[in-house]
Amino acid sequence: MRVAETGLLVTCFAIIGAGVGLVGVVTTGWVETAFAAEATGDAERFGPIFVAQLYLSVTAAALVGAPLVAGVLGMLVGSRAYDAREAASTCGVGSGVGALGYGLIVIGLVVGSQGAAADQAYGFSDALGALAATTVGSGVVGGMTGMLGAWVG
Repeated sequence: MRVAETGLLVTCFAIIGAGVGLVGVVTTGWVETAFAAEATGDAERFGPIFVAQLYLSVTAAALVGAPLVAGVLGMLVGSRAYDAREAASTCGVGSGVGALGYGLIVIGLVVGSQGAAADQAYGFSDALGALAATTVGSGVVGGMTGMLGAWVG
């Protein structure tokens, strides 16, 4: 396993996670304002439910993106390796640890930005199961695509 490339993968995931998290914060804040602030009638009743669903869907979409990032980065980093086993371990560990950081950043930003209208939204600990699945899935995808990258690179 190459430590420098593993660190590169983790850093790339952290940078991408920060960008995705910031977009999630802006998007959820915009929708929370549009559907819950000064709402009346049915919007007042259903606005908080819609806002809670939005926070959940934004987070879910962000977590689903992590294995895609792992696949692309795994191919790129793996194509620079001389050995398929080394590429698999480097990209698998780097993608798994990177996806964990990515998910923690995204979830932390989105949960931390929840406003008053998001009282029905999820909490940080509620997302840990999905984060674990994202971490494992991204590690497997990263390792496999790293190995493929080594074979074709």
